[in-house]
Amino acid sequence: MTLQFAVRNMAICAIAVGTLNGCARNTRPPAGPMAASGIAPVREFDHVIEIVLENEDAKNVEGVPAMAALARRGFLLANYYAVAHPSYPNYLAMVSGHTFIDRDPRVSHDPVAYHWLDFGDAQLLINAPSIIDRLEQKGVSWNIFAEDYPESSASPSRCDFDAKAGLYARKHLPFLSFQAFHTHPDWCSHVRNLRWFRQDALSAYTYIEPNLVHDGHDAPLDSAVVWINNFLRPIVADSALMNHTLVVVTFDEASNPLLANFFGSRPNRVYTVLRGGMVLAGESSNVAYSHYSLLRTIEVNFGLSPSLLPPGITPVEDAWRKSETTN
Repeated sequence: MTLQFAVRNMAICAIAVGTLNGCARNTRPPAGPMAASGIAPVREFDHVIEIVLENEDAKNVEGVPAMAALARRGFLLANYYAVAHPSYPNYLAMVSGHTFIDRDPRVSHDPVAYHWLDFGDAQLLINAPSIIDRLEQKGVSWNIFAEDYPESSASPSRCDFDAKAGLYARKHLPFLSFQAFHTHPDWCSHVRNLRWFRQDALSAYTYIEPNLVHDGHDAPLDSAVVWINNFLRPIVADSALMNHTLVVVTFDEASNPLLANFFGSRPNRVYTVLRGGMVLAGESSNVAYSHYSLLRTIEVNFGLSPSLLPPGITPVEDAWRKSETTN
């Protein structure tokens, strides 16, 4: 099959289906351990900073000296998988436990940002909970930062729901796909331009999205490597902060050539490292984890319930320093 034919068929599926459903697909990571029933909340960290980069195979990232060094200083999840192609459903999965690729009645096109030519990244309006609902219900603090986000105020009174502005892309800021951000405009004060990030005023949950160059989407991997190392340098140098802060560096999906996406012929393993005083620095895990596992880890740590995830998703359990003395 030619590339031209594949492109034509992707266009046909988008027109026929009218949503991302026909032009995106879930990917299944190898089966990981099953979660035990009734996992009790375990407070491994007081703060988590989740940083998401773009579209690269784990093997390629692990071969970059700066990223290999980052892994040596943290805990490498060496068998960690994204859950879909293309990018957008992975972002949704990271914050809601669902890719929304299926025909879910809670999903419609977002009238502000949807365009069918975006194919699997076409923006949706989702009437379902995200991790922000659970954090709010539990009274756990949170902040979301996006580089070049159009609302430049330190405390925005509204969310910007447009699809794109300069090097900012809404598809990489999944929270704005959820109806709750329309019905709770006060939440928009927590969605801010990255210029307002302060490591000395961290909320419990912090999500950070670089722009389209610094996340590696519209630029070579080197751009993301330089950015992430510069961004992390002052954070990891603060030992008092890192004693109780978990930093997660992950990628949304593996590199995604068009034909590989269309036929589902490539593994979806992505580089993911945990940094913090609570992790076993310099070690790694071969347990099969995924974006769902990371979300479950955050849920368990902060005691968020009910879980956003389907039954059987286990949190990351082998990264923590206490396991050195556990019998």
